[in-house]
Amino acid sequence: ERASLLIKESDRKPLIFNFGQEVVDVKIKTQAGNYEDKVDIEKDGKELLKDPDYDKKVKEYFIRCLDFNDEMDEVNIVDGDGIIRISTVDKYEGYDMHSGKQSSEFLCLLEGEDVYLQDIQKISFDEKTVMWYSGAALKHTKGFLQVGVNQDTYYLEREKILKTKIRDERVGRDGYYLLLDSDRKIIGSPRDTYKDDTLNLSVDPKELAKSGEMIKQDIYGVESYVGTMTFDNNTMVVVYPVAEAWENWNISMLVLILIDTIVFVIIFILIRKQLSKQVVSGVESLNDSLSKITEGNLDEKADFRTSLEFDGLSDGINSTVDRLKQLIKEAEERIDEELALAAKIQSSFIPHEFPPFPDRDEFELYASMIPAKEVGGDFYDYFFVDEDHLALVMADVSGKGIPAAMFMVMSKDKLRHSIMKYGTDVAEAAREVNIELLKENDAGLFVTVWLGVLTVSTGHVDYVNAGHEYPAISHAGGEFVAEEDEHSIPLAARKKADFEAGAFVLSPGDILYLYTDGVTEANNSDEEMFRRSRMLDALNSDREAAVQDIDDNVRKAVADFVKDAPQFDDTTSLCLRYRGK
Repeated sequence: ERASLLIKESDRKPLIFNFGQEVVDVKIKTQAGNYEDKVDIEKDGKELLKDPDYDKKVKEYFIRCLDFNDEMDEVNIVDGDGIIRISTVDKYEGYDMHSGKQSSEFLCLLEGEDVYLQDIQKISFDEKTVMWYSGAALKHTKGFLQVGVNQDTYYLEREKILKTKIRDERVGRDGYYLLLDSDRKIIGSPRDTYKDDTLNLSVDPKELAKSGEMIKQDIYGVESYVGTMTFDNNTMVVVYPVAEAWENWNISMLVLILIDTIVFVIIFILIRKQLSKQVVSGVESLNDSLSKITEGNLDEKADFRTSLEFDGLSDGINSTVDRLKQLIKEAEERIDEELALAAKIQSSFIPHEFPPFPDRDEFELYASMIPAKEVGGDFYDYFFVDEDHLALVMADVSGKGIPAAMFMVMSKDKLRHSIMKYGTDVAEAAREVNIELLKENDAGLFVTVWLGVLTVSTGHVDYVNAGHEYPAISHAGGEFVAEEDEHSIPLAARKKADFEAGAFVLSPGDILYLYTDGVTEANNSDEEMFRRSRMLDALNSDREAAVQDIDDNVRKAVADFVKDAPQFDDTTSLCLRYRGK
């Protein structure tokens, strides 16, 4: 928007002072601080037009106003004909963006697109140069602003983000991630513990990544499963201790060993008593008790005391079963602790600060997720695509447990990237995410999603409903109703899928409520579901309340309905009240 005000087309040259008013305050917030200037158009504009160094001064003033120098390697202003009018790289000025495949992709910004993000690649002007570009349409004139970072800057920024991310991340209880450079030198590790070490793997990291398998290797004195993912000049390594992976398996083996021991004791006694009637009677009782125990009845007590030997055997079996019950209880407690930790890690990927954008008063937003005991795949997200477009996401991954949680993290990341790329073209964003998720979906999972992009200045909402619950909306102070919107199939459900985009408009005071089926399908002890009708009653109980209180009313109604019944699914919701400008 600032560039739109600074550059205006004319028959002669871009006029930096053609604002349509006499005095303009230029206030720009940059990473370096706040820049303020006051421009007298009549005086400064006419004087500048007479200056023989007009082009040079316009460019200097333009760059000074935008002040991208601390974070961008290149800034270009492109006019309505697709010609670069001003650039921080002198040789690019006058370049026609139609000239190459890479540059021509940005011409969509002259055809109605607001924002376009491009993958890092060789540029049309010089294929020896690799850049990452993004562009935004100018609001007040035909044309767009394009900014870029070079390959080295892009990799450094990505490397910095990865280092920060894995510093405190864990895999299970004792597993962790490592980040390697092209020489296999460790540049990122938990709390920088192994920084500057060289990781020697028995298999080339790139070959291991291609295979999609894990190897077993000693890593820093601990036998571990190791997997890799490579990209450009970095390798991400996941390290998971073998001992932790096999803990639950060992408990199962102990049960088998105990049962085998009991069988051998039986054989020994049979031989010793030479199949006497007394022994046969004892063995029949023993078999009856063992059948009940092996079928899962650990409260069964062995009691066949026809001889001293059978007395000892009865006591031994009962003692063994009691010990087995204790081991199972301890294993369940440990699993519960690990699931709670996994749920905590999963929750950390979801934003929790409210209000999320304290400097924006055009809307009021609140969201929450109460995870079930078992790790699941619910998530929500919200973020600005640009200054005037707010993205909203509500999603539910099929299945439970660690696979669903991992698929949830991957889905959230790909949705955010795609929406940032396509903006209000939500159908295209959903199509791209569907394709990407199917590439990494050996478990056959899918995710239902409601994704929308709100144009904050107008209240217009572009959305796609990929198999998700209908949103509830209160228009103009009226009651909440479930809007039966356009529906498509869930993401990752089918390779060839079309996603229907829909749209509606929020007026000032309207409220949008998004949720997952964990709310409407919450069960009480009679296995009766809460259902949408009760949710709408709770929403309508106090529509004038703050959005957090509206959400709390629903959750209180669910809790009163469910009472002491266990929670089998995550309950996730998001409430937005549009205020307008």
